[in-house]
Amino acid sequence: MSNLDVASYVRQGKAFWCSNQVAKATTALSTTNTGLILYNPWGSGKKLLIYNASWVFTTLPTGVGGVFVTVGNTQSAGATPAGTVDVIWNADGTGVSNTAVAKVFTVATTLIVNVYAYPLSMCATGTTVAMQQPAFPEGGIMIAQGNYASINHFTTVATGVGSFNWIEVDP
Repeated sequence: MSNLDVASYVRQGKAFWCSNQVAKATTALSTTNTGLILYNPWGSGKKLLIYNASWVFTTLPTGVGGVFVTVGNTQSAGATPAGTVDVIWNADGTGVSNTAVAKVFTVATTLIVNVYAYPLSMCATGTTVAMQQPAFPEGGIMIAQGNYASINHFTTVATGVGSFNWIEVDP
């Protein structure tokens, strides 16, 4: 049972979200990522507590596979990923955030390869989506400084829209 009071963090201006605004194709585990990448810069002074992540297919995959939240397997003090920056929104509905420490990309070249952490969707055949994960383990994934989470596929490229909801907390 969780004791996370998301509404309190929203009122304090510490909760944020991002989402693809157009469909994106994912990549498998690699240092070159497409889809949605949430990055916590080295030296940010915060941890990103992901309390929700989701994925919706916009195109049926061509074969068996899955879509996962993946997380970097180690922190890196290296440079911020290079890529296409996307928008971060305040969770309180006040619009685009200029206070979030996180960075979001739809395409990024990173310094480390992620590992699979949490399944979001699975495709049992090339014609049906067999599972759509309805809930994310509240606060189940914490992204340390110099690390990131992204949405990646397993086996078959997935095209769709992903989102992350997170809180920025002191380490």
